[in-house]
Amino acid sequence: MIQISKNGQAASLLALMFASIAPGALHAQTTPPEKDVVEAESSQPRLSSDDIVVTAQRQSQNVQKVPIAVTAVSQETIQNLNIRNVDKIATVTTGLIYDTGYSFVQTYIRGIGVSNSPGVGLESPVAIYIDGAYMPRGTGTIFDLVDVGSVEVLKGPQGTLYGHNASGGAILIRSANPTNSFEGSVTGEYGRFDHVMLDGMMNIPVSQTLSVRVAGRYRDDGGFLDNLTTGKKVRGKESTDARFKLKWEPTSDFTAIAALDYHWEKGSSNASGGQGAGLPFCVGCLFGATPEIAGPYEVTEDFKRSDIARSWNGNLKLQYDFGGVTLESVTNYRDLYGYISDDSDRTSAPLFAFDALYGGKTFSQDLQLSSAFDGVFDFLAGVQYINDKAYQRSLIYGDLFGLPYDNSQTAREQRNAPDDRIEGNQRVTTNSYAAFAEVYIKPADHLTITLGGRYSKDRRRVSTVLNPIAQAIFNPSGTAAFSQRDSWNKFTPRAVVAYDFGIVNVYASYTKGFKSGGFNVPSFAPQVDPINPETIDSYEIGAKFVSDDRRTRINFAAFRYDYNDAQVSIIDATGASQIILNAASARGKGFELDGSHRLAEFLTLSGGLSYLDARYRSYPNAAVYKYVRDAGGTIVGLATGEEDLSGTRMPRSPKWSGYVQASLEVPVSNDWIARLNTVAHFTTGYLFQPGAGGDLRSDQQGGYTTVNMSGAIGPALGKYEIGFYIDNLTDTKYYNTVAVGSLGVSELIAAPITYGLRVKARF
Repeated sequence: MIQISKNGQAASLLALMFASIAPGALHAQTTPPEKDVVEAESSQPRLSSDDIVVTAQRQSQNVQKVPIAVTAVSQETIQNLNIRNVDKIATVTTGLIYDTGYSFVQTYIRGIGVSNSPGVGLESPVAIYIDGAYMPRGTGTIFDLVDVGSVEVLKGPQGTLYGHNASGGAILIRSANPTNSFEGSVTGEYGRFDHVMLDGMMNIPVSQTLSVRVAGRYRDDGGFLDNLTTGKKVRGKESTDARFKLKWEPTSDFTAIAALDYHWEKGSSNASGGQGAGLPFCVGCLFGATPEIAGPYEVTEDFKRSDIARSWNGNLKLQYDFGGVTLESVTNYRDLYGYISDDSDRTSAPLFAFDALYGGKTFSQDLQLSSAFDGVFDFLAGVQYINDKAYQRSLIYGDLFGLPYDNSQTAREQRNAPDDRIEGNQRVTTNSYAAFAEVYIKPADHLTITLGGRYSKDRRRVSTVLNPIAQAIFNPSGTAAFSQRDSWNKFTPRAVVAYDFGIVNVYASYTKGFKSGGFNVPSFAPQVDPINPETIDSYEIGAKFVSDDRRTRINFAAFRYDYNDAQVSIIDATGASQIILNAASARGKGFELDGSHRLAEFLTLSGGLSYLDARYRSYPNAAVYKYVRDAGGTIVGLATGEEDLSGTRMPRSPKWSGYVQASLEVPVSNDWIARLNTVAHFTTGYLFQPGAGGDLRSDQQGGYTTVNMSGAIGPALGKYEIGFYIDNLTDTKYYNTVAVGSLGVSELIAAPITYGLRVKARF
């Protein structure tokens, strides 16, 4: 029997959603035509040759006319392809790798990213924007795509408009806006591993000028790993998402959109690992333990993982059209809290456990002024301010240290005695300021020249405090508290020449990207080491083709970038923390090809192909793991050493990757329609960290292919439908993350084949 109302959250969520609408508001109204890009997107099919509207240049434009390599995925595509989480966007995007840990992401575009666990001292080089607001950290950004209007992936450094710490690219996520029509939907889903999902949406035009949209989702995923020690499933997750959005348009010139989002999740951490994996011995076995990994989907851990993440997000967007010039303001506030736990000894014994409490508060303000003169000259200019206060509290305890070991999350969170755990506390405050501008000059018909620049300045202050036990172990001759501050600034230009031949738009561009410096703030750092900024010079040429009958779309981009002071992730010499170092230089080059063709009114084929050659040009003293041998040459352990990685491939930069997608929609009777969507995504092998784990050579993923399929059948008017989904149809075994540590290899295996049924009703 399906238990949809576990802990009462599903029922409460829907009750709250519908109760928040005034009874007198349940009637349709007529409002002025919508101006917002998201609403324009939501009514058009995607991955086809129809017009697709994006905001890659902070204004609504046809994607085929934008001189940027961008993939746009609409609400319709997200629903039809069963893309529940933001990381699944990678299955229909060339050049994107979106690996997930628990509640945080490791995002790479064209080989540019950073492998980093939840940390407070540095941000990702792939910027994530939600409803126009910048999200400073990957923690807390693994969430369901609930009532999302569109997702855009901007590839390559964003030097001006979205240039804040976007040396690799940017991902723009926009929730669906209230519209002038009364509508709603309810969806229920049940699948393998006791997966249950219930979501709903309601859009209410309250008056001629005011409309409200409420959406929510409850989801419960049973675990897919068998714990042979406890006999239970692990790697499950329960989550709740809710959003309230209000749109007020008192005149045709002014629009205000306010949104409040809530996300909560609880589950067992994604991390599982092999104690001593890759080594001819098992350290934990000396204490009577057994290695944690027993099989691809089996573990023997004794540790009760009970991780949580919670966030609130408030967003206000104001827009006023002065006639030819539009002023826009986006104000955002985010409050994040999370807790992760890890069975760090990787065995069935209570030897060594790690916990981390993390979170922060972020305020951001964006202002921009743009013109629409429809002449030879237009401009866009703006300013941005971000204040971020982040923290992380890390704990180590276990029998190996003679410290209390308690599997209760409440007990772990409330540990207060200074001598019952190893503890490190870190806090980072960041203030970011930026001013940016672009001018668009049309000296001749069909020719556009874009010139732009951005000035960025970041100020960052960090402090770390160790408790007495941590100080005695990691910094016996130093102090328990340490603080440091620094600032970085940079001007980043952008230049583009584009020519529109009608059905083909070609462009050539140069962009300088910049990612601010930061601090290594390991969990138990005796000091805080600064990280230099990284810069990137990117050169790109591209062509975008749409046939006269709009049935065929083909996009091509070729690029080369030179990467200086690239920020890369390694395990420090103690083996206890992950830190960031600067590689001297790197270079990437390649091309991307994507397109679609509507073979018939009922059948569309789409696909994409990416080639990437991204290598370190100079990285002579890279820190990697080396075998430790005794006098007789026998391997007795692991320790960090140095290796020249110059000429080796950068992490998460497969030589070839791509996807093929088919969408079929056929009438099965006069009144019924059947829909079938299939996506096959492939990649060649790649490394997870520089050097593939040193002597172990285990920190890498071989090539693999996954196939996802979904379909539905229902009346042509779409009032309801019955559907199914199959993810990882071929039951491919692959990993989200593999990381080498002093105790062996930690692996995060992806889910095996999953499938289920879905019922949806619209009104």
